[in-house]
Formats: sequence, structure tokens, C-alpha cells
Amino acid sequence: MKIRKATREDEDAIWTLFYETVHSVNSRDYSSEQIEAWAPENPSWSWRDALRKNISYVVEEKGKLLGFADRTVQGFLEGLYVHKNYQGKGIATLLLEKMEEEAKLLGLKEIATEGSITARPFFEAKGFTCVQKQKKNLRGVSFINYIMKKTL
Repeated sequence: MKIRKATREDEDAIWTLFYETVHSVNSRDYSSEQIEAWAPENPSWSWRDALRKNISYVVEEKGKLLGFADRTVQGFLEGLYVHKNYQGKGIATLLLEKMEEEAKLLGLKEIATEGSITARPFFEAKGFTCVQKQKKNLRGVSFINYIMKKTL
């Protein structure tokens, strides 16, 4: 496995990974209506803008994208997703460690995210604390996630 900065050429593969992962892995904790609001079949282009603006990394093996993460310069982890067929193989840990390493280089003292019900146990195992359970509204659909923080 190799970790590297994401490029524009990765964007379609990142979207596919995101879409398929949310629709398969997160479907155990969220309804089909919530999943479709979270990862619609026809995405808006704003996610590409965020990905390009953020610090973004991918993990690949033999040319296949296995995971990605993106973080703002302020330390907010906007996305951390692992391909549905590669869960539990250390890819999320590798990406999170890279995000934390880069945050420390910028002098940040903490990193934060909005963790899903599905991802909360992972983040807690990595030292994040749940600050607040929240009801989020996305594309007119309400669902639960958690504001989580970790001191670096």
C-alpha cells in the first residue's frame, strides 16, 4: 500500500469509493433515504471544490484506490473513507496518522470531525472524544452524527 497526495485525476475514483462505501458500509446504521441524501447518485460539484481546497491523501495498491481522507488547514477532518472491500486492513489508521502528522506540522493542537454512527467506534479507538451528538440536516433529510475531537 502506498499513501500519496490526492490529485485531480483521482477525483472520479474518490467519488466512486465514497458512494459505494456509504451505500454499503453505512447502510447498517442509516436508512436508505439518509444514505441517498449523504451520497446521492448525481453529486453536486461542490465536493470537488472542497477536496481541492483541503489537504487530501489517498491510499492505493496496484493502481486501485483503497481509501482517502481530506482535512482543512484548520484541522477539521472532512472525510475519511475506506473502500467497502478493504475495511479493517489498517487503511483508515494510515490515513488518520498522516492527517494528524500534517496537522502537527502546521502547529495545530487538535483535530476534529463529524463522525457517523458507523465511524464513531473507530474514532474513539484512535483517541477522539465525542463532544456532542447532533441531528444533522442534509438535502432535507435528518440524521445523527457526532462532533468529535482529539488533542494532538
